Amino acid sequence: MSKVNTMEQDNIYVRYSIIIVGITIMSIGVNGFLRQAHLLSGGVAGIATAINYITNINVGFLTFIINVPIFLLGFIFLEKDFLITSLINMVLFSIIIGVTQDIGNIIPIDDILLQSIYGGILCGVGNGLVFRTKSSFGGTDIIGAILKNKLNIAMKSTSFGTNLAIVLISSALFGLNLALYTLIAMFLNAQVMSYTKDALNDEKAVMVFSNNSEPIASEIMKRLIRGVTFLEAEGGYTHEKKKIIYCVVLSREIPKIKEIAMKYDERAFISVNDINEVKDLKKNFYKIKPDESLVLFLFISSYFKFYLK
Repeated sequence: MSKVNTMEQDNIYVRYSIIIVGITIMSIGVNGFLRQAHLLSGGVAGIATAINYITNINVGFLTFIINVPIFLLGFIFLEKDFLITSLINMVLFSIIIGVTQDIGNIIPIDDILLQSIYGGILCGVGNGLVFRTKSSFGGTDIIGAILKNKLNIAMKSTSFGTNLAIVLISSALFGLNLALYTLIAMFLNAQVMSYTKDALNDEKAVMVFSNNSEPIASEIMKRLIRGVTFLEAEGGYTHEKKKIIYCVVLSREIPKIKEIAMKYDERAFISVNDINEVKDLKKNFYKIKPDESLVLFLFISSYFKFYLK
């Protein structure tokens, strides 16, 4: 079975263009809306924002500093390729959220409900775009990956625990009302992130039932560059032996599957099902390409040049 990849994942220029757009949108959500109302986002950015409220230290610099010990732990316990790509994204995020720290001054909104709603939506869109590229911001994602690998604790449980702690911090610092508005933003963030991440790219399991399976499977492999598997089946009424075509494709490719099936068999039957995960057990993480090592060096250099000048 072939791995279902997209241009966002395979092309480094498209990949990082989407990541930068996603990080920028998320930074606007945090700095332009949430911070103006003294609300917090999730993860390390939320922790950095809370410290920023108290100390007035640049939120981008705080994000970077908080991530340093997390990445040190990651390099001990996790795959290096995954960590290097996460490190690139973390440095990018630290720079962009630091540069846009005062963008709220040009967004004339003074309604805490609107700020929590639109801040949550923008953070969700930004997060979703980054996750579409199979990338990570580092931070709590790395903590979650470590706990998953070592203690088999689900990453969503780690994320929930972190966000719960952030809400409690918000409640202690700014009162229960602001903490509840923070929950609204986090809920919208999660919902919009899930939609953005999967929009037009969610993976489906397709089964094609036909008396002419061989040419259908052959054209699927040639036109869509997808691997297929034949499943042996038997008709319950006729007891006729058949080959069922099974493949995993992107949802936007399903019309092409239907077109190919109808081309060879007008009576073909197609079943489409949702799937939760497609995983290559030999390759859990995205492998870094040579070009990305240069990207990493340039961004780390830019980071220190920006903050230490």
